[in-house]
Amino acid sequence: MKNNGFQVHRGHFYAVGAGPGAADLLTLRAVEVLKTSQVIICPRSASTRNSLALEIISDFVSDQEVIEHVYPMSRNENEIRESWTKAAKLIAVHCLRGRTVSQVTLGDPHVYSTCAYVLPLLNERLGVDRIHVVPGITAFQACAARFIQPLATQEDRLMLMPGSDIEEVEKSLKRCETLVLYKAGRNLGAVFALLKRHGLEQNARVVFNAEMSGKEQVYPDLEEALEHEPGYLACVIVHMRRRKWSTKS
Repeated sequence: MKNNGFQVHRGHFYAVGAGPGAADLLTLRAVEVLKTSQVIICPRSASTRNSLALEIISDFVSDQEVIEHVYPMSRNENEIRESWTKAAKLIAVHCLRGRTVSQVTLGDPHVYSTCAYVLPLLNERLGVDRIHVVPGITAFQACAARFIQPLATQEDRLMLMPGSDIEEVEKSLKRCETLVLYKAGRNLGAVFALLKRHGLEQNARVVFNAEMSGKEQVYPDLEEALEHEPGYLACVIVHMRRRKWSTKS
């Protein structure tokens, strides 16, 4: 199978997207990198006992050294920076010793991921030529697949944002045709109230823990979802309209 010349190199770092939750949604490239790595960094929130990323990739781990990096679930920028600086230093040490290091992250490394904190720090220590990103399927793609309704066509605008700031969410309703909200669990009631004020409550779909075996919950009706405990990994998709096709070439 052709791989466009992609190779895994010793002494290099790979940010690997593990997808939303199911092991069979990892890309072939992601599996190749993980199996070839000598060290795998698996982030784990201080508020949880297990690394979700490690659970997803467990079938591809054999004799690699696995390091769980416990990071704070905090909005304190200094705490976050200190935590990921330690991780970056550790990764750099292994890479400079000639070991292939990968860090797994839920979804895609460039979309609200733990890798986003490490990449710029590693750039300072290793240089861009020794850093690689392996794309992954995002949670919102997996959620959209549950409802068989395109996220965007032709001139439509698709917006992705956190659901934590209701004022910003309201502003976005006029800026796109399809709105995707991450981290909306704690604010689900407020999101529903907002959409109801705008007559959009019937346009919202919700998935909790997309593609996670035994944990996924799918709700075509947002109001029904309010009756259940959402948890942190809640994704809301709001289809508001379709944009008229542009006649401009």
